[in-house]
Amino acid sequence: MQIKSIFKSKFATVGLGLVLLLILAASTKLFLQKYEVEQEIEDLQGQAEQISGDNDRLSELIKYYKTDEYAERAAREKLNLKREGEFAVSLPLNFENDASAASETEKTNPQKWYDYFF
Repeated sequence: MQIKSIFKSKFATVGLGLVLLLILAASTKLFLQKYEVEQEIEDLQGQAEQISGDNDRLSELIKYYKTDEYAERAAREKLNLKREGEFAVSLPLNFENDASAASETEKTNPQKWYDYFF
C-alpha cells in the first residue's frame, strides 16, 4: 500500500516527468547527431563521386597524351615542325589594318581623347 501512495504523490509525478524530459532530451540529441552524421556521409559520397569523375577524366587525358596523335600535334605547335610537302604560314600577332593606322595618325590629339571617352 505504501508503494501505491508513493506513485500517487505529487513528488513522484514531478520526478517521473523530469525523467521523461531527460530521456526526451537525450533521444533528441542522439537524433540530431545521427542526422549530422548522415549529412556528412552524403557530402563525402558526393565528393567521392566528383573525385572519381575527375580521376576518369585524367585517365582519359593521360591515354591521349600517350598517343602518337598528341605527340605529332605537340611537335607541330611547340617545335614548329611540319610534315613533308606542307608549308607554314606565319602571321604577325598584332596585325593592324593599314587604313586604320593611317586614320589614327591623321586625328588630332583632342579628337583622340574624344574618341577614347565617347
